[in-house]
Amino acid sequence: MRKIIFLTALLMMILSATAFAEEVEEQNVEPYIYTSEDFKFTIACPIKPIAVVQNPWQEPEKRGEMLVFANEGFDIKYAYLIQVNAFDDKNVPDFNKADKKILDEYLTNLVENNGFGSADLVSISSDNKGVFAVTAETIQVVNQETGELEGEFVADRRDIYTFFRTPQGRCVGIQLISASLDKEFVDVYRYGVASFKDNSESVKNKTDKKDKKDKKDKKDKKDKKDKKDKKDKK
Repeated sequence: MRKIIFLTALLMMILSATAFAEEVEEQNVEPYIYTSEDFKFTIACPIKPIAVVQNPWQEPEKRGEMLVFANEGFDIKYAYLIQVNAFDDKNVPDFNKADKKILDEYLTNLVENNGFGSADLVSISSDNKGVFAVTAETIQVVNQETGELEGEFVADRRDIYTFFRTPQGRCVGIQLISASLDKEFVDVYRYGVASFKDNSESVKNKTDKKDKKDKKDKKDKKDKKDKKDKKDKK
């Protein structure tokens, strides 16, 4: 599958998708297993993506892919947006081990200060938890100088985000972009999130390799120094 670097290029090149229901029927509702070679992950999708967009964000530090399943012209109707560095590990509590009070404060902050209508702790797998959050139905406009509420408007759509850490140590976020949040779409999305597999090398292995390299470098320097000292003594 050809990968397109910029979202603008994607929107100019892909054809309008056939109706999602028709595509699912044609594929017998069998999930499509998508593997990202560039970002090292696997995820079950409702259908084969009609396009894959690398790093569609305007923020250059974000890394991941958008898997597009349906669109109407320039409007993305159905997609998964997967980011493999979705949050700062040091600034977000451990969803599996943190104190309940700390987790409650974190979830409350997501709702009060980050545009979410709800945020809940959920099980990604039997031994791993994450956060399931839905964007707010109404968006408040606050004056940045005075802090006063200037008004509010109804959002065009509501997206779902799930944040979690993988066993390998990456901080993953999976966003559902959908024209509808009907139960079947949400259930399929939840299944996809639960199927996510991190194919990257674990943070621990990387650390161990770095430590071994550092030790080897120190040993090599010491050996060279010892040889030089012996030579100087002669």
